[in-house]
Amino acid sequence: MNARDRCLALFNDNLRKKIDRIPIHVQYITEEFISKYKDEIMKNSKERIFNNNYFDIPYKLGFDSVFALFPSSFNVKSLKLRDKNGKLVIIKEDGQAIKKKSTFYEGGFIHSIEILDDLWSNLKSIDNSANIEKIITYYEKLAPFIFPVLIVDGIFDRVWRSMGMGLFSRNFRNNTELYKKLIKFYAELAKLNIKGLIESTGSKGRVITLLDDVAFKGRSMISKDRWNQDFLPFYKEINSIILDSNMIPLIHTDGDPTELIPSFQRAGFQGLQGWEGGADPQFINDHFSNFVVIGFGDVSHILPYGDMQQIENHVKNLINIFKGNRHFIIGPSTVVFKEIPLRNLRIFLKTAKKYGKYQY
Repeated sequence: MNARDRCLALFNDNLRKKIDRIPIHVQYITEEFISKYKDEIMKNSKERIFNNNYFDIPYKLGFDSVFALFPSSFNVKSLKLRDKNGKLVIIKEDGQAIKKKSTFYEGGFIHSIEILDDLWSNLKSIDNSANIEKIITYYEKLAPFIFPVLIVDGIFDRVWRSMGMGLFSRNFRNNTELYKKLIKFYAELAKLNIKGLIESTGSKGRVITLLDDVAFKGRSMISKDRWNQDFLPFYKEINSIILDSNMIPLIHTDGDPTELIPSFQRAGFQGLQGWEGGADPQFINDHFSNFVVIGFGDVSHILPYGDMQQIENHVKNLINIFKGNRHFIIGPSTVVFKEIPLRNLRIFLKTAKKYGKYQY
């Protein structure tokens, strides 16, 4: 069974019975990790199937899938404004100012409806179908070896980042017009990208993950009632577009989103990638056995600092819990970063493949 078939089988009742082993997913592997270990990972390799480190490295390590970007179907002209100290800043749709010659972002600057209206008026839908088709065709060639899981920015974490947490908290508490309009704005951006993808390539990408951090370690950032009230209607609309095109919608979040899983299911999400921080795997398996669980590999302690026995026990425990219902894709709960030793990552992957095999 190749990587694409292994990953997609979890979302089909008939194919799930034929899956050979638990798939293994990674969000992505950081450039720092690649720089540190690239030569060691590739030293015995006579082939570079993709000639692209972003895909080559996780493939050679043994992952089945990885998050993948695709071209946007909108453009927002930048907006100039003054911060509280009178300094000129330039923002785009994320509401954050980028420092020149740096990827560092300052706090959010969408502090009024007027600023948001100016950004919205600068929003233009663009025909990027040629570039989208080119990328997705490339991903289709990669998919049997390492399956690219498409990603789109979500709504909630874009709203609070666009204002900054302090201002967001006040607007959230008072349910202001700015808060509600920002939700509509970011929902519209997500829809434009998803529609652009579907109009260009149909269902070729197969799986789309909405990136939307809604949880801290140990609890969600927003109550179930407020998520249902503020975000559920927009995600139901977005997911209906995805589902109607014979594609699979997933959601990503860090932290412990346990409280929100029933709401995610109501919105149409078929699984969640992440589980970084506090969620109880046994509870998730017992209460949401038809929800695809992706991740759960501990990157705070076990992967960076654990010894062989600790890593093996961690992986075997997750497999023992989730293996039976065949709704599990194991992997690090977040990205693979340079502080994770290559040796530890290889132990994690080897153990997952050894104990994740299914018997017929």
